[in-house]
Amino acid sequence: MLGPLAAQIQERVRIAPDWPARFSILDELLASRLGGRAQLRPGTARAWQQLLASGGATTVADLASDTGWSTRQLRNHFGAEIGLTPKAAARVIRFDRTRRLLQRQAAAGTLGPLADVAAECGYYDQAHLAREFSELAGCPPSTWLAQECRNVQAAAGAPVPGWAS
Repeated sequence: MLGPLAAQIQERVRIAPDWPARFSILDELLASRLGGRAQLRPGTARAWQQLLASGGATTVADLASDTGWSTRQLRNHFGAEIGLTPKAAARVIRFDRTRRLLQRQAAAGTLGPLADVAAECGYYDQAHLAREFSELAGCPPSTWLAQECRNVQAAAGAPVPGWAS
């Protein structure tokens, strides 16, 4: 779907030193791609804003209803203009929200049970969050946190109380 840009994204993200750098690269490359295009359709822009505002929790059916499009039309328009389906975009938005929340909690020394994070970020349960996080980050949340937030007062790879990865 992204053509040659996909290879460029993959290479630059692969060599980035950390998650903030990876997200910065994605922002830059995707924004440059959108910069050369016409404005988003009002329905697509509205659906995107709703996904962002809900933290990825709005259903595709609700987005379609709000735009006046069928779910198929929404998927087609959204995919063509954003580069992801609404469901995939919601998944990425939830992951980013989770990642940011974990970083804030780790920095504040207030890491709580992963089940609470899952509920706050719109996952069905802790196992759903762990599966999604592992698929998108390449490792479970506890491993990611140990690698990404080395200043957390725990041994690298040590389990966080209340977390099952």
